Amino acid sequence: MALQSLQITAITAMRARDVSRPTAEQQEAADQRPLRDETPRREPRRGRDRDRDRDTR
Repeated sequence: MALQSLQITAITAMRARDVSRPTAEQQEAADQRPLRDETPRREPRRGRDRDRDRDTR
């Protein structure tokens, strides 16, 4: 109920915007990374998990 009366002032909104803005270093690193759909998909894990599903007893 207390959150219903919460009002965001212009100053609070401006501070939140400044905090959420990435630094120049963070932005440059993000620009150099490939996008999610540009990276090759990983093959499924192999090993113990697969063998555990089969009961060989």
